[in-house]
Amino acid sequence: MLAGIMGVTSITDMYVGILESRVVTDAIIDRFDLMKVYDIKKRFVARKKLRKNTTIKASKENIVRITVEDRDPNKVAAIANAYVEELDRQNKRLSAGQATSKRIFLANRLKEIEEKLSKIDNILSREAIIQEMLFELLTREYELAKIEEAKSMPTIQVLDRAVVPEIRMPRRTVTKTLLAGVVSLMLAVFIAFVREYFAKMREVRAEEQ
Repeated sequence: MLAGIMGVTSITDMYVGILESRVVTDAIIDRFDLMKVYDIKKRFVARKKLRKNTTIKASKENIVRITVEDRDPNKVAAIANAYVEELDRQNKRLSAGQATSKRIFLANRLKEIEEKLSKIDNILSREAIIQEMLFELLTREYELAKIEEAKSMPTIQVLDRAVVPEIRMPRRTVTKTLLAGVVSLMLAVFIAFVREYFAKMREVRAEEQ
């Protein structure tokens, strides 16, 4: 029902949306003190940096994969697992909100029926029977709603917990620096070639004169 309201095509799309939400991002930032780690004073800048270092995708098999990049291998595993924990927490909160709303609705309906039944002498016998049946049905639903609201079972199935990576990923900045170095070397060789060419041309002209 929640997926339908939010207009997503599958439950995994909803999970991706929750994981990329501001509330989850801020929870990760506060949990790992990333504003201090990134040496950033503005929270929105910290959000951008964390999202840049994090990839959240849903596969064709409806499996959500979370990838985190950081210099500290222990931290990347911890942050990836923290994303799953925050997803579970937010999913429980949303589910609990639905269960609470349902319980409150049923409680109000039961109260209305009780008031009608208290005036049973003033209503027709057929209507009284209907109200009693409805009261019995709603009482059962109300008890189920209370049980549902009290549930604290995990809502997220974790396939693979994030582990500390054994191999360090090549940093993009190193690649860019290396590329810049190669370009600079080629440019220097070209300039040297041009200078030598013009120097020889001057020598040839001087000999001709």
